[in-house]
Amino acid sequence: MFHTIDYEKWERKEIFERFAGYTYNLTAEVDVTQFLERIHGNGYKFYPSVCWCIADTVNSDRDFRYAKVDGAIGYYEKLNPCYTLMRKGEGNLFTHMVTDFSKDFDCFYKTFLEDKEKAENGSSLYYYGNPVPGCVDITILPNTAYQSICYVRPASFVNPESGSESYIPFITVGKYREIDGRMKMAVTGNFNHAANDGYHAEKFFRLLQEKLDAFSA
Repeated sequence: MFHTIDYEKWERKEIFERFAGYTYNLTAEVDVTQFLERIHGNGYKFYPSVCWCIADTVNSDRDFRYAKVDGAIGYYEKLNPCYTLMRKGEGNLFTHMVTDFSKDFDCFYKTFLEDKEKAENGSSLYYYGNPVPGCVDITILPNTAYQSICYVRPASFVNPESGSESYIPFITVGKYREIDGRMKMAVTGNFNHAANDGYHAEKFFRLLQEKLDAFSA
């Protein structure tokens, strides 16, 4: 469901108009020591587990769910993770898959694995046909422990089918590694400055760390 707001009374209207068209990237290291212990101890795979934490983070705060639909600014009630996967038998080509987010991790995890298998055996950029609005995009570099990453992408992603514009952060996850006895992982957020300032980026990483620390399954 998409909720429109009263744009003229929106406290962010001036900032939104001034910074429309600007994006920025912020990379931060998160501590995944406890998170890894819990998922590995319960036999869970990393990718669906971290996708759940990221989706839970953006769904916990509407500042990360803004978009423009039918010319109106508003926010999605819920975002689903749209994540990248490598296709099987097609060289190094990838695909996108969307799994419906559920606060019930076990339910989400089971559906994710089913969706993952279908998408990996598909043969198109978008397994479901076209980009789906109302998603948080997530990609992973599982073999690279990077320190920064820079995206060159449109300030707002325009869905060619619906015409909607997304101001939702685009999230990249790197390889985790041991640093000073703790497991650390680089996470990059590509933020739309019209909707998210530095304050919001810092809040995203703080909330994500809280979700990782509190993870239980």
